[in-house]
Formats: sequence, structure tokens, C-alpha cells
Amino acid sequence: MSASHPLQFIDPEQLARITDLHLLARRVVEGFLAGFHRSPRYGSSIEFAQYRPYTQGDDPRFVDWDLYARTDRLHVKQFQDETNLRCTLLLDASASMAYASGAVSKFQYARMLAACLAMILSRQKDAVGLIVYDHSVRAYIPPKATPQQVYRLLIEMDNQRPSHRTDTAETLRYLGDVIQPRGMVALISDLLQPAREMLENLKSLQARKHDLIVFQISDPAEQTFPFDRAVTLIDAELEDEQFVVPAAVREEYLQNRTAHFSLIRQECLAAEADYEEFVTSEPLDRALRFFIERRNALLMATSARRNRPHSGGR
Repeated sequence: MSASHPLQFIDPEQLARITDLHLLARRVVEGFLAGFHRSPRYGSSIEFAQYRPYTQGDDPRFVDWDLYARTDRLHVKQFQDETNLRCTLLLDASASMAYASGAVSKFQYARMLAACLAMILSRQKDAVGLIVYDHSVRAYIPPKATPQQVYRLLIEMDNQRPSHRTDTAETLRYLGDVIQPRGMVALISDLLQPAREMLENLKSLQARKHDLIVFQISDPAEQTFPFDRAVTLIDAELEDEQFVVPAAVREEYLQNRTAHFSLIRQECLAAEADYEEFVTSEPLDRALRFFIERRNALLMATSARRNRPHSGGR
């Protein structure tokens, strides 16, 4: 990581100390985009639509310097595809998301990530919406591309606390009923629930031409089961208790965990959904890059479809 893109912009433990979610998202996005725009892999849209005022974090390559010379004001070129992306963020706020073996819980990490994604989408003039859910939908804010939208989303996220059991499948079913086809859906969850019904509803969204991105949020302890003493484990959502000896159950736990998430990954790929696991101890930059590169790929594919010659017949 370069000196111009310091770790504190994206390190979750440092970010968790910031109580203002809007300040956190703005700080992360400005720092991240400043480095990302210098990357030769950064994508762009094709069809020019209009100008808009330059805002901090915009790519300087898109500044119209001729217009600046005439008006003494900075404007960037906005492309047609940039006005058409609609993204709905799904934030899992169930009780299992409260787990933390370190300084940052899964929910804190997921909420920081969702806030940053909302800020990025807003800065790109995309329409962004939000669903917060546990066993039912707590809040639904339909996608909009207004300047006030990102503030509304961040206020809603900031007011949420993890509780209750989760039902991602039902939330995906609800989403399929309320959003227009051909949007982007970004699911942010620990995915700790039976997989089959959830995957069926993901496939249903894909059939309606939605582009799907799945962020699996994990705690480091969930990946390794590092406990070395007998302990009573409590299910955060069902409140069941079970006394376990870690050495006796570790191998079976890890095998079951691997099988669960391997199935989800396999089915997501089959449904052309982008899927990746992110750990609460790692900086946010990989998750942000994962999202932006997927967004840019989607915009380029959309533009290619629009520009493809159509063969006509009599």
C-alpha cells in the first residue's frame, strides 16, 4: 500500500473508533478512490451523456479542461451508463452478526462496508437503495440517485443493531417482488443459515436479469475455531446452549463449515453471481475493489450490448 493511501483509511479497527458513519464513509471513499483512480485497471463507461460539477474523489482524467479554460470551473464528463445503474444493498442485521472475537464485530464490518458502497454509488450518480433485515425486513429504502439519498441510507444504517434470527431467503424473495428487473443486488451477510432456499431465491433474482454480488462476512475465529478449553457455546439467534470440547469437535466443525460455504460458492458461480469472503480483521480495500471492478464490468457490458449492431430481417 502506497504512502498516499495509508492504512488508517481502511483498517476496520481504526475505523470502528469513528462514531459518525457519514464521516467514516467519506474518509474511506476519498482515500480509497484517490489510489484506485491511479490504477491502470480502472474502467470507464463509453457513451458520453452530459457534464456534472467536479467533486473530490472524481477521476481527473474525466475533467474537461477545455471547458475549464472557458468557464474557470471544473466539470467531469458523465457517461450514459453512469446514469442507469440501480443497486440495492442488503445488510444482514441478525444476531449472529454481533459476534466478534476481536475489536470489530461482523455487523460493524458489514455496516462500514455498506456505508462505503453507498457513498461510492452516490458519487458515481448511481441509484442506490437499502434493505436492512433479520428474520424479516426491518427497513426498505428504494434506490434513488438524489444527493440526499446517501444521507438517508447512512442514518438508517447507523440506527440498526444486530438482533433476532436471520432469514435471508425471505428477504431475497421480498426484494424480488419490490424492485424493478435489471438492477444490481449486493448482499452483505455471514450467510449462517440453511443454504438451499436462500440459493433458490438468489437464482430467481438472476433469472430476472439482476446482477448479484455476495459479500460473505466472517470472523477470524469462525475460520479456524482456535478455542483450546472446554466452553459452553450459545447460539446467538436460537439461544440454544451446547457444551463442547474444542479438540473433539474442531475437525467436524471445519469440515461442515467448508462444505456449507463451498456449496454457496458453487451455486453462486452457477447463477453468475460474484461471491467472495471477507474477514473482519482485514482492511476494507479488497472488498471495495471487488465491488468497483464488478460495477465497471457491468457498465462496460451494458454499453457493449447497447452498441452491438442489430441484424434485421424482412
